Amino acid sequence: MARIPLDLLSLAGEYRVCSELIKRGVFVTMTYGNRKAVDVYAISDRQKRAAKIEVKTSQEGRFVTNITRKGLDKGRDAPDFWVLFQTQHREDDMFNERFFILTHQEICKAQADRNEPNEAKYFARHGKPRDPSKGIDTVTMEYVKQYENKWSTIVDGIGRSAKR
Repeated sequence: MARIPLDLLSLAGEYRVCSELIKRGVFVTMTYGNRKAVDVYAISDRQKRAAKIEVKTSQEGRFVTNITRKGLDKGRDAPDFWVLFQTQHREDDMFNERFFILTHQEICKAQADRNEPNEAKYFARHGKPRDPSKGIDTVTMEYVKQYENKWSTIVDGIGRSAKR
């Protein structure tokens, strides 16, 4: 099975997330470039609130978040919401897609739960805590499965009722 080239994977995810939110009646806009602080903005009906959305796309069963390395677990420049998008290319040239929608607090908890066993192992091996500025944080599907297709997290979170 072919894989989406990495230089296009992030864009594919950001566009898919925008499409899903637009279908739910949410006005969104993407940001471009490699110096951006956020991937997508969702804007409320009365344009009084813009929510920041971080999109992470994967063709595997894990998502790179880098939450602790970037200090996002401490609230520094944190997005309001996270959408984790998994896409897998099938042999019939179609795609299996899954979306996991979390608040920033929910993704931080999922990441902390994922890191906890590794932190204990690191401390036991080295006698000191791991330096959070080093390494790569990932969260697996096991830690986010309960958030699958929870679009209401964003839709209701910006003060818009989903239109069905």
